[in-house]
Amino acid sequence: MKIAVAVDGSEQSLRATEYALMLVEHFPKAHLEIIYVTDFNKVEDERLLKQSPNSLSLYQKKQIHPVMELVKNEGREAEITLLLGNPEQRIIKHVNANEIDHLVLSSRGLNALQKLVLGSVSQKVIKNVNCSVTVVK
Repeated sequence: MKIAVAVDGSEQSLRATEYALMLVEHFPKAHLEIIYVTDFNKVEDERLLKQSPNSLSLYQKKQIHPVMELVKNEGREAEITLLLGNPEQRIIKHVNANEIDHLVLSSRGLNALQKLVLGSVSQKVIKNVNCSVTVVK
């Protein structure tokens, strides 16, 4: 069984990771994968990240560091997948192409107007992946 958790560096994604770790504990043969997507539209130093692969790598490692510390503190191992681009599109494509059995996402708690205007990554992912999904608030 392959369980993936998509993280974004937020406190909510730490809770999603905790939930994924609990699932892995209940399924001893399960493999855990951490997915992080760098969205250039939301990165402040976009030019710097695009110019230097080292800067991009350092930025990504900084974003997933708390998640990996949590995994390590639980005595677990996880595969790390770092992607670039639109988060919902990249998550959907990766999950469907890599036979993920279960995906864990966090919800940012957008209100109804924000969802209407901005959309919701978790809503778009849920509709388009070919596996079961748990959304953690």
